[in-house]
Amino acid sequence: MEFQHFLHPHKLRSMEFEDNQVICFGCLDFIVGPAYYCTECRKFVMHKSCGAFPPQVQKVTFHPHPLIFNTWDVFVCDACKRLTASFISYRCMHCEFKLHLKCAMAIFNDEHEIGKRDEEDHQKTTIRHFCHPHQLTRCTLSLTTHMEKELWRALKSKCVACNLDIQGTPLLIFVYVCFYCLFIIHESCINEMPRQVQRNLFHPHHVLLPRPFLHNIDASKQVRCYACRETIEGCSFYCNKCDVNLHVLCAKYQTRAIKHTCHPHNLLQLGKSIIHNISCDACGEDCEDSCFNCKNCDFYIHPPCIPLPSSFMHKHHLHPLALVSPFVEDDSGDYYCDMCETERNPDLQVYYCEECNFIAHIDCVLYEVRHLQMKLKLN
Repeated sequence: MEFQHFLHPHKLRSMEFEDNQVICFGCLDFIVGPAYYCTECRKFVMHKSCGAFPPQVQKVTFHPHPLIFNTWDVFVCDACKRLTASFISYRCMHCEFKLHLKCAMAIFNDEHEIGKRDEEDHQKTTIRHFCHPHQLTRCTLSLTTHMEKELWRALKSKCVACNLDIQGTPLLIFVYVCFYCLFIIHESCINEMPRQVQRNLFHPHHVLLPRPFLHNIDASKQVRCYACRETIEGCSFYCNKCDVNLHVLCAKYQTRAIKHTCHPHNLLQLGKSIIHNISCDACGEDCEDSCFNCKNCDFYIHPPCIPLPSSFMHKHHLHPLALVSPFVEDDSGDYYCDMCETERNPDLQVYYCEECNFIAHIDCVLYEVRHLQMKLKLN
């Protein structure tokens, strides 16, 4: 039996699919069972249930205006609040109301579905935030189908704060979006973004202020992060007195300053997440897991080239402390130095006692070493 769909110029033939390899043009899900297929171009295929939906529908109890078919759009569905990249959706002829196809099918096929949604569920959450000049819409992002993952991978969407790929995040997340600027940011990133950063060790002399994300910045005006030296492509923090700009994560990065005989100035301890294409100035090899850096001299040296004690006996601890690679002892998200009792960055190397699970900052241990050496000299 042949069928003519208003979205496709060729006639479609009814077929059964069993191999779970073909994706529906409508809902973007795999097809198993009855479907419509174009034998002429071999590109258009759709579930029979998706193909049965008309070009215009209206359900006054859910939305007062008629909804018409819409093709290829990125939007927030007004029913499920999901950020959706869809080939087929419904949009209102008179306002900005939109539904992706799965929600439209659920609502128009099930009267009870309307009763499940109260008035608050129908309202989009919008905010104004200092990280962006336009209004932001809160929504969920759940990449449940293979095609959705491919679409987001093609869009190369990244969070403007943490710069992580959106499609690489967990199954269900909350984000804020501005469609005018193609701006997208994790809800967790926007909640944790400070209005200013004080006492940042990369630039400790002045307060750092947030610089809003602006789309289509001239390539000649792009700046590099003062901490990691990578190009800044999203939100950032800057010093309004100096020519200093930092990524959001770099501005919030918890580092430690140590004093060592290998260099006349203080050295900042850097971990893997902030090291990109950096070579050790002592041996010329790449710094992969960690390094020490002097911002005044643009000097980098990695741990094998800096004489650090591989183990150390602390006067207040029974067992020797060993220098180890960065690690986390549990999944709590809160990590502290047992020597100075302040928060520590799990991205940095530490001294560790496996028997007692005792962890100490490198600079805390070095302070004890220097203190002991000074005592020996005095004696």
